[in-house]
Amino acid sequence: MTRFASPVSALIICMNEADMIGPCLESIDFCAEIIIVDSGSTDGTIECVQGYIAKGYPIRLLHNDWQGFPYQRQFSLDHATQPWCLSIDPDERVDDQLRQSILAITQAADDKISGWYIRRRDWLKGYGYAHRWVLHNRLMRLFRREGATMDLSARVHEAFHVPGETGTIEEGVLLHRREISVEEDLARANTYSGLKAVTLVEKGKKPGLVRLVLSPFGNFLKFYLAKRYFLCGRHGFVYSMSVMIYSFATEAKLYEASDRKDPA
Repeated sequence: MTRFASPVSALIICMNEADMIGPCLESIDFCAEIIIVDSGSTDGTIECVQGYIAKGYPIRLLHNDWQGFPYQRQFSLDHATQPWCLSIDPDERVDDQLRQSILAITQAADDKISGWYIRRRDWLKGYGYAHRWVLHNRLMRLFRREGATMDLSARVHEAFHVPGETGTIEEGVLLHRREISVEEDLARANTYSGLKAVTLVEKGKKPGLVRLVLSPFGNFLKFYLAKRYFLCGRHGFVYSMSVMIYSFATEAKLYEASDRKDPA
């Protein structure tokens, strides 16, 4: 298929991603439209994107002041025009197999499935991309534009929702390439757990002692054993422990928020 000919709008939100966004754009050169929503980059991201526009990439570069992850993604969706949308982050790349899968899906006449989950293969610092036998996380990333919505109440781990049936793309993955140190990962876990706890409070979620005790350990076992991160050696152990820490911090902050609201 000719470049930029697939009926897909790629949706990207970014800020200060000059060192990441180039390879991302090159991996989606099959998309007929690329929507980039920037929230105030100062590191050369804009200049990098403009360079790709000069090369003929069908990019619509938009600015929207930061309002939170879900609002930025909804803003990108609101400006899409193609029948299909592919949500992708600047530090992700579509591998060759996934590219072929997306081309096949978006060219098919069958309209039974409205959204497709895509597996994402994470990069572990010091190891590389996670072992190919790891059960990579599934994310809703390819979907029909019509009827798609974003849950604006989710401050983190936001996802697009689609009406109708969904499926999972079995061939190909998103390559998530970002070097994150343990210090950076813990800082991110602290930030994201706070956002997650606030979201849970707003939705009326109550803390539970059993969940506080068992959820962190359960998440560690889920990733280390069930998802097979043990295949990545000590790097997989560290990754699974970071998930455990995030889970514990979320539950503990939910308890803390509940205590502040309790007049007793």
